[in-house]
Amino acid sequence: MAEQQIRIFTSQDGTAQLEVALDQDTVWLSQAQMGELFATTPENVLMHLKNIFKDEELAEQATTKEFLVVRQEGRRQVRRRIKHYNLDAIISVGYRVSSKRATQFRQWATRVLKDYLVQGYTLNQRRLAERGVELEQAVNLLSRTLANQGLVSAEGGAVARVISDYARSWSLLQGYDEQALDEVGVKQLGMRPVELDEALSALSELKQTLIAKGEATALFGQLRGDGLASALATIEQGFGDELFYPNVASRAAHLLYFVIKNHPLADGNKRCGSFLFLWYLRRNQDLLARPVEQLINDNTLVALALLVAESLPEQKTLMIRLIEHFILLKEPAAATSAYTAV
Repeated sequence: MAEQQIRIFTSQDGTAQLEVALDQDTVWLSQAQMGELFATTPENVLMHLKNIFKDEELAEQATTKEFLVVRQEGRRQVRRRIKHYNLDAIISVGYRVSSKRATQFRQWATRVLKDYLVQGYTLNQRRLAERGVELEQAVNLLSRTLANQGLVSAEGGAVARVISDYARSWSLLQGYDEQALDEVGVKQLGMRPVELDEALSALSELKQTLIAKGEATALFGQLRGDGLASALATIEQGFGDELFYPNVASRAAHLLYFVIKNHPLADGNKRCGSFLFLWYLRRNQDLLARPVEQLINDNTLVALALLVAESLPEQKTLMIRLIEHFILLKEPAAATSAYTAV
């Protein structure tokens, strides 16, 4: 193992650059090396790594590896097996550390991600012209959210990962199935409706819990006009026997979007929208391919809520599909092809 495989420096134009040496198609740094990279202590790096694995942002087994390293200890040179972490873990730590060096790293990572997405857009310009400009919108949404929210924390990393994951899936699916980006049209029977009284009761319980913790006031979740009732009614609408939103993924995505964007509550629209989103998915758990907790973790939900809040009206379709990307539906018994989340 090289003593230093990655370093940040400032180029002549004043932007942060990264120099990387790859090993097995990734980068491996020890806890101490990450401390040097981000100008912080190894103990601080370890704290962030523990939180990353605890939050299930990354799987420890998949992102760590032990290497035999020769170290100088006093007058002796000793060979010890030292745990190293790959690029996924390095990026996650970089989005959590608070230091000037880590800020430079985040600027670099965001720019590289944006460049990567833009290049992908350019290479697929003809197809994008035929099927919309979702990838370009995703790039703009990423930049807008990171800038407007001032995200230099775990939330910032989560936002970038959500967009990156969606863009990567988009690129893979384009080569595999040109129809994969069509609106999810799977029809599901037996969906539990979203009743206003039940939603208000669930929000009331959430409100009391948050007030008891000192995390909300009396304004939290308070209705502002009939916006919430209108949003729930819209989700249930259809024409004849055809529902406008025929499956749980489409309904849950629109529920999250409507509550956050239409501001039907006096306070706490993002938190209430996120809560109702999970609440509705759990009510229809039997129609999902996996337990809700395996589909949407806390970091992903925070990122989705922030992206919805920052999105522009013309990006509604992008946001709905971005949310649906994480909701895997149970395959209908008589289906001829599996549902692909996009």
